Amino acid sequence: MAEDGEKRPTDGRQAPPGMHVEQHGDGTMVVAGVVHELKLSLPPKGPLDELVATTRGLVGLANGLVVRTHALTGRTRELTAAVTEFTQAIDRLTWEIDEFVLVPDDLARVADKLAGALHGRWQAEGKQRGIQDADPLPVRWHSVHADQLELDHPERIWGDQAEDDLSGRLDEIAEVHRRLPYRRLVVLGPGGSGKSVLGVRFVLRRLEHRRPGKPVAEIFGLGSWNLAEDSLEDWLSRQLRRDQPWLAEVTADGRTTLAEELVNWRLILPVLDGFDEIPGPLRARARELLSESSLPYVLTSRREEYRTAVADSRGLHRAAVVELAELSPDDAVEYLRLRSSRHARPDWDRVQAEMEGNPDGPLGRALSTPLMVDLAAIVHGERGTSGAGKAARGPAKLLDEERFDTREAIEDDLLGGFLHAVYRDRPAEHRERVQEWYGYLAHHLGDSSDLKWWELGGRTVSRPVRMVVVGSVTGLAFAFLDMLVLWSLMPFVVPKPPYWIAAVPLNGAFLGVLTGTGFGLVYALTDGGRARRPSGVSVRILGGTRPTRRTFGRRLVVGLTGGFGFGFVTWFATGLVADALTGTALVPALLSGLRYGLAGGLGSGLALGLAYGGGGAGRRAEKRLRLKGVIGHFRRRIGPRLAIGYAAGFTAGLVYWIVGPLVTALATGGGAGLGTVLASAVVNALSYGSVIGLPYALTAALAAPIPAGSVNDPASLLRTSRTAVLQQSLTNTLVFAVVGWPSYGRVGHIPDWAYFTLVLGLGLGLAYGLALTAWGHWMVLSRVWLPLTGRLPWGVDAFLKDAHRRGVLRHSGAVYQFRHARLKEHLARTYKYKEE
Repeated sequence: MAEDGEKRPTDGRQAPPGMHVEQHGDGTMVVAGVVHELKLSLPPKGPLDELVATTRGLVGLANGLVVRTHALTGRTRELTAAVTEFTQAIDRLTWEIDEFVLVPDDLARVADKLAGALHGRWQAEGKQRGIQDADPLPVRWHSVHADQLELDHPERIWGDQAEDDLSGRLDEIAEVHRRLPYRRLVVLGPGGSGKSVLGVRFVLRRLEHRRPGKPVAEIFGLGSWNLAEDSLEDWLSRQLRRDQPWLAEVTADGRTTLAEELVNWRLILPVLDGFDEIPGPLRARARELLSESSLPYVLTSRREEYRTAVADSRGLHRAAVVELAELSPDDAVEYLRLRSSRHARPDWDRVQAEMEGNPDGPLGRALSTPLMVDLAAIVHGERGTSGAGKAARGPAKLLDEERFDTREAIEDDLLGGFLHAVYRDRPAEHRERVQEWYGYLAHHLGDSSDLKWWELGGRTVSRPVRMVVVGSVTGLAFAFLDMLVLWSLMPFVVPKPPYWIAAVPLNGAFLGVLTGTGFGLVYALTDGGRARRPSGVSVRILGGTRPTRRTFGRRLVVGLTGGFGFGFVTWFATGLVADALTGTALVPALLSGLRYGLAGGLGSGLALGLAYGGGGAGRRAEKRLRLKGVIGHFRRRIGPRLAIGYAAGFTAGLVYWIVGPLVTALATGGGAGLGTVLASAVVNALSYGSVIGLPYALTAALAAPIPAGSVNDPASLLRTSRTAVLQQSLTNTLVFAVVGWPSYGRVGHIPDWAYFTLVLGLGLGLAYGLALTAWGHWMVLSRVWLPLTGRLPWGVDAFLKDAHRRGVLRHSGAVYQFRHARLKEHLARTYKYKEE
């Protein structure tokens, strides 16, 4: 029964969704376009609203024409039918919400570029996982109705459309999602039922049939969503920037990133994988945030966890729900037959007979999910039938009723035999070690599913141990560099200091302890923090974003002015303080300070000016940059880094030039007085503040987003982070060389200048990279400490790549994941048992 004021057409036609129909006395009908349901599902966007309203108006006009011409002669009936068909097609198109998102051309090109990168990556990943096999498992699903689970009201899920049966097969998932008015689909199923595979098939299908400028499908693991900090949109943007660092580029207005723009304009169609991986107490909050969002999506979850989260609610708003069905014995065994030797067919026939005769028995229940069937194909199929004794595998092993008297026993055996099967080409001793290494990785993950190389060791190694390890490795590296440079420069020093051969190791040890202690304490205070996140930028000089001459000139002027002012003030102050402490007269002191200031200011200005003028600062070439905007950008981007770097350098110089002379005095029994030591420490601290603050700011000026397509997997991101550290260290060295020349580069002081440049420039750059970057965290813990303690192999990166090649791990953007959560849980459980 229609609501008040709304009547149905008398000819049996249904009014299009959102149409308000009134019956007039003369029998004619006037159809008015009313867009209400659509607006409830979309964020306010003027162009989109106008397009939808116009389309609805056309639909109303066409329907009015149809009704008014319905009573005319037969010659017009063909026209009436054609118009009716046209209006129905238009009406269906208006519900293709994602196809009507009008976006700026430059943002559409960004989406196209992202789609190209993702398509290649997911094709390779799908091939690696065997998703695109010629004979895949026949995964099917059926609709879930309100009497089975808490759902939203039908009219809120379907609008004015008739409720549809969503039952289908794996290759139909994209089409089923497209039939939903609000493009929200929840896929339920037990662990191993094929939810993740379905997500990959959905993404591949959408990417293969995507048109330019349209939404891009991508998978996001919900286990990493921090609900306390991020909305759904913010979290999606953060994940995009992690997996595709080039999307961190700031847009022309300087307020948002490309990733945020893609999400805000609904150009990302997320597959939200693993709702059940969100901690239980937070799932109700996650349901609220997912309901409040206006984004379309596909969400996967285990059934019971989802049922608990939506209890006493109306479920996820506007979302239809389907559930994956169990595999039939015939489907399961047919898949297993095709992946085994022809000689194994009689044994698989016996397995099928057991499953059909006792469907609720251990074997029938265990082989009802795609995961276990796939594991059975690996463990007991073609790759698992070789060997002798306990190593031998085959279908007949599954019929051992004494050994496999429960479903859990069969599943544990398949999970436990998986690694032995995929590493069958390695010796038995190596297979045992592999089991321990994977057990540690699974234990390290805890409740998370994302294996991030930059966080390895962060959860299982305590903070004090990490602080000591990071400080020790950093100090040793700095001490070794110091000794190498000193021994190399000593032949050029005339006259040579006495006992210099013995003094070099002592100096290196002292600097190593000081550097290691300092960086270890900083690491402990931040707990790695942001330092453990891989860099999303690279260092580019002249041409990062191909700025125009006008833009380059303005940036060059600002960089020169800012750098010269910074260098002049700091070096002028340093010269004045030094001369004042030595009793120099005022006029000579001013002249000396002026000389220092001009030299230091010129060097600083050239360094920052050229870097800021030609580096990749994120501005687009076609956007004109006004002088005011350049100054503001310089102040926001470079100014704070200058201040932080100067403060850090001043503090480090003060400590070094106080502790060093005191240690020397204690060792030799003599030395300068306390006043002289403090005065010298202040002078040197001023100098150190300048030479450390400038490289820190210069790195920010040269930073530019990583180019599109350069990061598609964990190994690529690791290489990019390593390159960024080396580039920053080189930049640090060059700046130390430039700003150190006024003090050390004079005639007779070349060795001092070289030592200052290499040890402090290159040494501090590498020390910073080892202690406070993602690559450094990886090197210190994953390449040194964890292998040293036996928890991972020495070649961790090669081990992870091989694990992905063998199918134990999979890629999900820039992180690894275990082949399946059940495998991770099994390995973590067995590892924990051994540890206890």
